[in-house]
Amino acid sequence: MAEDQLAVSGISYSFPARSTRTQMAKEITHDNFIKQLLSHRELAVDFLHEYLPRPLVSMIDFETLVPQDTSYVSKDLKATFSDLVWSVTIHGQKKLRISLLLEHKSYVDSRAAFQLLEYLASGYRKQLKEQKKVEPIIPILYYHGRKNWEFKALETCFSEYPDVVWSYLPKFATEFVDLRKISHEQIQALTHSLLTGAILCQKYYFDPVGFEKHFHTIFENLTPYWGRNVTYSIFVYILQNPHLNQEFIKESIKNLPEDMSTKVMTAYDQLIAEGREQGIAQERERSMVKTVLNAYDNGFDLTAIRLITAESEEKINYILKQHKRIR
Repeated sequence: MAEDQLAVSGISYSFPARSTRTQMAKEITHDNFIKQLLSHRELAVDFLHEYLPRPLVSMIDFETLVPQDTSYVSKDLKATFSDLVWSVTIHGQKKLRISLLLEHKSYVDSRAAFQLLEYLASGYRKQLKEQKKVEPIIPILYYHGRKNWEFKALETCFSEYPDVVWSYLPKFATEFVDLRKISHEQIQALTHSLLTGAILCQKYYFDPVGFEKHFHTIFENLTPYWGRNVTYSIFVYILQNPHLNQEFIKESIKNLPEDMSTKVMTAYDQLIAEGREQGIAQERERSMVKTVLNAYDNGFDLTAIRLITAESEEKINYILKQHKRIR
């Protein structure tokens, strides 16, 4: 992937190329942040090591971990979940699939277990269409919302029924990872410091006081990886967080150790400058569209609108069609 080289105080730093940076900034949201992060294999391995049960971890050969270019999320579930799917081998050369589901809800949903059942059924149906032998799916539900959520298995919804009925209910285990209940110390204990810094950013997304308290810890974990695209994504995630005091971030960056401060401040200035440029360009575009529509509504023909805006006939026609002035 192309990169820009920046020289600061005689030292050269690598950052993603500008076109890549712009695309990354558009794609990073609170909901999809962890999905982007765990698309990097070494971070996925560390995450699964930590949050899968020990007996299962001891059986998995993580050297065989391969991301699957698939999703089991149906059209109906897309508003609720996104997912990451990996294939791994366990002892005896048997394969299974690990699926990380990322919830998109800002509220606690008591129906989540039924949605997971639908998800698993979709996954097995998809496998049946693609291959002869079906691999078990291990579901992990990752929750990063504000409210407390006590996830309940599907069978608990029928607790008032006698035992004889329970044998007819679908039962499956779900690993529920609630970021609210994972302590700062547990995150600090993660093997990969880049993953540590990133998950701390998400843990304190809605907690600016906590973020400010742990600011130096977060950046100490990120700095060794500063030249990587994934680190740049984390920094964009921080700067786009509407809950954080951006003046605090800017001043705190200046107070980091000199080498760290230089790297981070360079990226900060670059992002801010590009954000301003993008804002100016968007404002110009909005103004041009407004001019085209006003001119058309006031009876100007296509030739006159082209002279006023210096835009192509194709673009003017596109704007007029988009705003239902013409068909």
